[in-house]
Amino acid sequence: MPEINKPKKRPVSNSIDGMVGPRQSPLSSPQYYKSANARVPGPRKPIPTQVNRRRPHLSDPDLKKTETDKPVAEIGDFTGLSMQDVNADFIPNRKVKDKKKKKSKDGRKRRHFWKNRSKKFKAFIIILVLLLGVGGFLGARIYSFFNSVFSRNVGNGSSVALSDNPDPAKFNTEGDGRFNILLLGRGGAENEAPDLTDTMVIASIDIQNQTASLLSIPRDTWVNVNGDTMKINAAYSMAKQQAIYNGKSKEEAENIGITTAISTVRNVAGVPIHKYVLSDYKAFRDVVNALGGVDVNLPSPIIDGFTGWTFKAGPQTMNGDRALQYARTRQGSARGDFDRNENQRKLLIAIRQKAMSTGIIANPVKLNNLASAVQKNIRTDLSIDEARTLFNKTKGLSDSNIKSLDLAKRDDPLITTGNIGGQSIVRPVAGLFDYSKIRSYARTNMIDPFLKKEAPTVAIYNGSGRAGLATTVGDIMAGYGYNVLIKESSKEPQQKTLVVKKTQQAKPFTERFLSVRFATPISSDLPNSVLPDATNATATSTSTAPPTADFIIVLGSDFKIPSGPTW
Repeated sequence: MPEINKPKKRPVSNSIDGMVGPRQSPLSSPQYYKSANARVPGPRKPIPTQVNRRRPHLSDPDLKKTETDKPVAEIGDFTGLSMQDVNADFIPNRKVKDKKKKKSKDGRKRRHFWKNRSKKFKAFIIILVLLLGVGGFLGARIYSFFNSVFSRNVGNGSSVALSDNPDPAKFNTEGDGRFNILLLGRGGAENEAPDLTDTMVIASIDIQNQTASLLSIPRDTWVNVNGDTMKINAAYSMAKQQAIYNGKSKEEAENIGITTAISTVRNVAGVPIHKYVLSDYKAFRDVVNALGGVDVNLPSPIIDGFTGWTFKAGPQTMNGDRALQYARTRQGSARGDFDRNENQRKLLIAIRQKAMSTGIIANPVKLNNLASAVQKNIRTDLSIDEARTLFNKTKGLSDSNIKSLDLAKRDDPLITTGNIGGQSIVRPVAGLFDYSKIRSYARTNMIDPFLKKEAPTVAIYNGSGRAGLATTVGDIMAGYGYNVLIKESSKEPQQKTLVVKKTQQAKPFTERFLSVRFATPISSDLPNSVLPDATNATATSTSTAPPTADFIIVLGSDFKIPSGPTW
């Protein structure tokens, strides 16, 4: 019952009943009404029906009392009341109380967020939660894919060409203005020789002019790797296995294998390799399936009697299995492995075309399918930012501007087949390990865009005393895109190699390339002992007078052609 009606316990020493002491004078009302805020006894106000359900007859004084109604006693009059009656009036049943709806502090019913909402609102909330859940899962999935595939760096090269305003000081050689990626394809777990890289393609992208070139290196090309001769497709496998034998971890061994493959390919092609992508058969097949197949046009039918694979002529859509067979077949083609290299370049273009047309990069569901397909079977040292930038800068590149380069071209082949120790190999036509013609062909079709824009002219004078040096150096530089006007001996022998700038035009990239190539700063002073007399000069120009070149290169006795892929 309310605190105001409860007798207060005040134990005193001379109490009659142990609680309240003897009264000194009679009281006209209970003592607990003496406080300042106490309610004075009097007629009770009627209690509203909605808050007095236990005794509704008190809510309306006009209700007639029945014979069973008990008289209402005044406050403080407990005559005739038992403890059972007191409990019934003032101590509510706790079970009944628990079943009642909860109320807030201000006495109003609590509003339930979910129960009082419409079905449309509930449906909207459920769909929103599902979308957020799926989006979060896809985001985490793609993030995991990016971190497991991208940025597997082996310390290979830079990506200066992706910059909007590249700094010439960061360029090391002609060709750094392009973005060159080495695509390596191995058999993986599905092949008896899982680490042989039978597919080796250099994808060279000129972002400035929106063009690209694809150059295949035949898998049987005979090379020298750290003193050991072998087919080029074994370079990765040999280096990896040797690293594992020396106690390296699998990750470290793969990095060493990739580094070895990159340096070997660069030595053959003579162009810089900035990034790599390594995949296996499963990744290739799953990527094609994730794209919904690729469209390829075959000029003639293929019947491979060794494997039993057959392909009809004409346009057709290939799924992952068929595309992998087309990339591997060679027995049914006239040129064997050389035709297979051409088929692989066609497939790369078809994959890019399908990926761009289907918008897979912008579709999180398709991108998740692609991530699931290749996460464990592909790796690259491209960072996520580099991949995004490369995509944005090349999405407008037309397929017609992608050139397919063939070292075994029918009219002027640069490679041929041979046999060493019972092995069928591929070697340069110029001679075993002589890659000069291959390098010139690759560089001519992969000219640095910044060097091409500056279009420098050079004159080369040989003062070293070694015959033919000016011609050799001039031919190498012509392959890079320099316009070589003169290849001639100097008037007198020269001790020091010089690079002299004669033009007043700004050519920062050319200056950088020439200073690095000849390991000397650019000079503005030309000794009088360099240029021969006009009557004795032999120029490549039809003019009787020596043409004026932007740069004059003087080869001194201190100059020696370095060995390596840049020469």
